[in-house]
Amino acid sequence: MAKIHVLSQALSNQISAGEVLERASSAVKELVENSLDAGATAIEIEIDDGGRKRLLVCDNGCGMTQEDVQLSILRHATSKIEKTEDLAAISTMGFRGEALASMAAVSRMTITTQRPGDEMGTLLRVEGTEVVECRETAAPAGTQIVLEDLFFNTPARLKFLKTAATEIRRVYEVVEQFGLACPEVSWKLTVDGRVKCDWPSHRTLRERALAIFGRSLYDNLFPIVRTTYQDITVDGLFGSPEYLQSTAGRIYTYVNRRVVKDRMVNMSISRAYREFLHGKQPCVVLFLTLPLSLVDVNVHPTKSEVRFREQDVVFHAVYRALRQSLEQTPWIRSIDGAARQSVPPKFFEMLPDAAFRTPEDNLCRDFGLVPHYPGAETGGSAALDADLAEMPSPDTAGSAARDARVARELSVFDADIPKPSACASSGSPSACASSGSPSACAAPARESGDDIEEPAWRLQPVTPRPDPPQQRELPLEGQTAAKGYFSSLKYIGQHALTYLICADGDALVIIDQHAAHERINYERLREVCENILPSSSQMLLFPILLQLDTRLSDVLEEYAGFFEKLGFQFDALGSNSHAIRAVPDCLNGYDYTALLRAALTELADNGRSGQFEAIRDNIIATMACHSSIRSGQKMSPDEVRELLRQMDETAFRSNCPHGRPVHFVCTASELAKRFLRIGYNGLGGV
Repeated sequence: MAKIHVLSQALSNQISAGEVLERASSAVKELVENSLDAGATAIEIEIDDGGRKRLLVCDNGCGMTQEDVQLSILRHATSKIEKTEDLAAISTMGFRGEALASMAAVSRMTITTQRPGDEMGTLLRVEGTEVVECRETAAPAGTQIVLEDLFFNTPARLKFLKTAATEIRRVYEVVEQFGLACPEVSWKLTVDGRVKCDWPSHRTLRERALAIFGRSLYDNLFPIVRTTYQDITVDGLFGSPEYLQSTAGRIYTYVNRRVVKDRMVNMSISRAYREFLHGKQPCVVLFLTLPLSLVDVNVHPTKSEVRFREQDVVFHAVYRALRQSLEQTPWIRSIDGAARQSVPPKFFEMLPDAAFRTPEDNLCRDFGLVPHYPGAETGGSAALDADLAEMPSPDTAGSAARDARVARELSVFDADIPKPSACASSGSPSACASSGSPSACAAPARESGDDIEEPAWRLQPVTPRPDPPQQRELPLEGQTAAKGYFSSLKYIGQHALTYLICADGDALVIIDQHAAHERINYERLREVCENILPSSSQMLLFPILLQLDTRLSDVLEEYAGFFEKLGFQFDALGSNSHAIRAVPDCLNGYDYTALLRAALTELADNGRSGQFEAIRDNIIATMACHSSIRSGQKMSPDEVRELLRQMDETAFRSNCPHGRPVHFVCTASELAKRFLRIGYNGLGGV
């Protein structure tokens, strides 16, 4: 007797339903996607008992004919695609033709639909794939789908559902995700007869974010600088580093307005926030718009996973957009007293069309973010361009000339902020000040509380340039240079030879002198090192044997050019063995084999490695830390003013490279509460 037999249609439908429908929120997601594809501008959702007892989704879309509604419950029946070539350019939310068939297989489903202009609509009732009723009926234009007794015939799936409260939360998360993606659509969610959310149609993403998140989080959200990088456009909202959470529940990522979860995109977000997170996660609403041919959405039945043709390009695009946005530190109050940076009125303007656009219409226009600083349209800051640009090939022969160039570039730091009159190593009151070179004195004492290891090497003394160039452009005659936030502060004094006390109106601003100077030095050192140091190599006296498995060896061959640009040189020995002949100068002293194994594993898993960038940044941060003003060193008022001026010209000025805050603001109301001055009105007391 044959052991193999064909499953019944009912059983195969239930198996397939398990791939598409995991819980009530999965059904809501699929039905909402159909509503959006139908051009709906108003969607209502109702659930009872967490969706087990009853689930309803109603829209005002294009509706269906009686013939279409009968075909819609058949597996692989869809209006979205017709031929194989259509899979390469999917512009709609749905396309697989499985959702309604799966729902019909595991629930008692009722579909009521009517097209605008038709005299009558259609009512179709299905129970476990069996049609029990189909007739004409009067109905409003659009489609209403009701699922009752979800998973009534699949007890194994039913028992794995969570509590009603958990299922309700999952449904709300789905509505929240689509609400952010489509601000022009009105949404209403009713749970057990009570309205949980009712968002009218909004003109901008900013308005919808306020409706969803509330004022507290909204005040910590800022526009992502709209960035286009190799046909990929990135825009949306990002949260300030002051508003971090323990989970990634507030990271919303969209590809052509499709809700997706992609590890590469999340990795690039974490990389952009690297010095701020400290084990937590930011709030980001990120929209990627790219040609349909560059992304494959036919990966998983739930359509929440995608594959990018060029993952590294996506990583760069997201990283560049967020770094440019974070670089502006818009959460620091501007000089005019506004709570946030001024935003042009066209920020977040969206076109009023309700339906999804075709690829030719360029979906990014729906989020029409206007760059708010000069040069954003062409790619933004030079530092980021250097970070993402191709690094030159290693050149060991020119190491002496390169070292001299590095020395010349680094010497500009000697004249920026004079070292305090007291030398930490010798105790001489004027030894450092007279020399004019901070590297001419011994290493400063380690700051209390800094958990940074002393480097195994230190910058060699260099001769300062004669008449170093100005670090900023001077104002034209008759013009006054605009002051930044830090430059506008009124300096009061220095506390504990560590904290600079300043006044900002009736508020006190306390600045950590070491953290502030460390950020200044870090940004300048990073620009120098990105342009010079990573390309230099150091030949090893004795090559190091690197033995890999077949998988990692193939990855090394595939990314050989990447490692050569970093400064590595290899010889293939056969049998998955390689000899490391040269290593980057900036990685001197590291365990090269362990480092390369970790990088190759990351490249194999994700298509990109951040190991080298992270190590490089740590090295630069250590260099900046130990060349900066320390705790316990006295600063003159002129030095303080120069430090504050340079802070206004520095990117990421809210935190030091290790993530510690640079400044703290104590408002007048906070002081009043501390001294129990309940009636304090900010005008002189009670």
